[in-house]
Parts: sequence; C-alpha cells; structure tokens
Amino acid sequence: MPGIRQIAIDFANIDPILKPIPVQPGQHYSMGGIASNKNCETAISGFFACGECSCISVHGANRLGGNSLLETLVFGKIAGENAQIYSNSNVFLEKEIIEKAVVEESDRISRLLEREAGEEFFKIRDELKNILDEKVGIFRNELDLAIALDKIRELKKRYGNVYVRNKSAVFNQELVNVIELEGMLDVAETICIGAKARKESRGSHFRIDFPQRDDEGWLKHTMMTFKPQEPRIEFKPVNITLFQPRKREY
Repeated sequence: MPGIRQIAIDFANIDPILKPIPVQPGQHYSMGGIASNKNCETAISGFFACGECSCISVHGANRLGGNSLLETLVFGKIAGENAQIYSNSNVFLEKEIIEKAVVEESDRISRLLEREAGEEFFKIRDELKNILDEKVGIFRNELDLAIALDKIRELKKRYGNVYVRNKSAVFNQELVNVIELEGMLDVAETICIGAKARKESRGSHFRIDFPQRDDEGWLKHTMMTFKPQEPRIEFKPVNITLFQPRKREY
C-alpha cells in the first residue's frame, strides 16, 4: 500500500520494497487502573474515575477487547452524573488549597524549564521501554521482575536530573513528554511490584515459575497506594456474583 510505504520511508527511513518494516511491541490498553466503586467514586472525595484509567471490577483478569467502548459509555455517564451531584451538594470554601497546589505545580514546571543541563528524557524513556519489553512481558519470572524493578528505580533517580531543551511555554511537546515520563515510571514500578508479588498465572500475567492459576491464594485485586519512598501493596477480594471464574480456552 503506497500510504504504508510512505510512512515507513518517513519515520523509519526504510523502503519496504527493499527491506522489511521493523516491528516492535506496543500497548493496546491497560487492565486495571484507579480503584473505583460502581458509582465511579474513588478513595479521594470528589474525585471520580471511569473508562480505561479506572478499575471498577466489572472485568476479569483479561477483559474482552470489545468491552472497552461499552464500559466507557456506561460508566462515563455514571461518573458525570455523580460528579454533578457532588459539585452541586458541596460548598468549596478552601480555595487556598487549590491555589497552593496550582502554584506548586507551576513552580515545578518552571524549575524544569529553567534547568540548563541534565538527563535527556528520551534516553530514560527508551531504557524504560527496553527493560519492560525484555523483562516484564506477558511471560514473567521472579529474577527478570527483580532486575526490571531495580532498573526502574534507577531510572526514577535519574529522572530527578531530567531537563527540557525546548524552553517555550506554548505547545511544548517535549515538556509534555517529560511530565508524562514521571507517571510512566510510577506505573512501571507498580506493575513490577504487583507482578512480582503475584505468584500464579492469570489472564495476561503468566509467571513461568508459577504457571497455574491459584484461585484459593490469588483470587483478589492488587491494590497500590502511592508513598514517597515506594508504593504500598495491599489486596482486595474479588466480588463474585452470578458467574464463577473459569478457564479461558480460546
């Protein structure tokens, strides 16, 4: 197809008539997310979550691909309605808290833009991508997960010295990438901690050192809470209603 050929030429400098197009893994979607109840309420009062950023526990360990749009429509409506109810029934008097948070975030971004030297963000991002690809794919084991976790924590330390070459405050995509990278490192760390703790195989999590599913020990959610030093891991039982879990054989 001419369009595909042109993309390969423009972005990979490869003509697919002469050479194969390089292929690499990409994330399709996230399973799990911000813990929310059926009303899309989270542990933070007034903060609602729905769609792929949330975990409302309506799916198993490997949700069906076509369910994502349905989930977004259903719980997007519920979240919006409940957020409206909350905002109409609460008086927000503590404006100084919001103003302080805005100032702190503005100062953080200013410090990033003012830094004249340091680590380039894409080097950290690429190393993060490589370690997750090599050690934290679908097929996992204790040693690889431990190596990945150590590497991710090293990258988090290096991120503290990251800098932005583009100093513009308008449409600065590099700045956006730097800010997003911090969240990517946090998410990667929680994935590794959770996968290392879960000594069984379930859904898209396959531990080659624990290949069997263990409902007696591990039919539960992995819950992570942010802490300054490292995430705190806890577990929550799964609410089973009409349908008992069974093996997915296709």
